Amino acid sequence: MVTRTWDKKSFWESYDQNRITTILTTVDDDGNSTTQQLTVSKFDVDGNENPDFKEVLDAITFEEITNNTNERNEKKLVERAEAEQVRLERARAKDLQNLFEAKISAFEIDAIKNSTNRVLKSKLRKAQNVVEVNVYCMMIVMEVLNNENGTD
Repeated sequence: MVTRTWDKKSFWESYDQNRITTILTTVDDDGNSTTQQLTVSKFDVDGNENPDFKEVLDAITFEEITNNTNERNEKKLVERAEAEQVRLERARAKDLQNLFEAKISAFEIDAIKNSTNRVLKSKLRKAQNVVEVNVYCMMIVMEVLNNENGTD
C-alpha cells in the first residue's frame, strides 16, 4: 500500500485559491520514499474536480493553507525589502568609490597638482559628488589658464 503525505507548509499558488503548491511524499510497500513539489489545481484540463486537490484539503485545512500563504507573502515582502536595501547600499558604495577615483584622478592633473589656490583645492577634496569634482577642477584649470594668458 502506497502512503501519500502532503506537506503542512502548503500555500495557495493563486489568489482565487484554485491552485495549491505543496510537497507530496509517497512511500511504497518496500519503504522507498519519493518527494516531489507539486502545484495541484482544483480542476483538471477537462474541468473536472481534481481528487488530489480535495485530498490536500482533507490533509491540511483551508485555514492552514491560508495562514501559510499569508506568512509566505510577509516573508517575501521582507526579503524584497532587504534585497532592495542591499542594492541601495551597493549603489552607494559604488558611488563613493567613483567619487574617490575622480578625486584621485583630478589631483594627478598637473594644473591642479601645481595650483597654489588652497581654497579651491580644499573644496575639491571635500566635494560630495563627481559633478562638484568636475566643477572645482574646471575652476582651478581656468584660473591657471587665465594666469598663463595674463603673463604672456
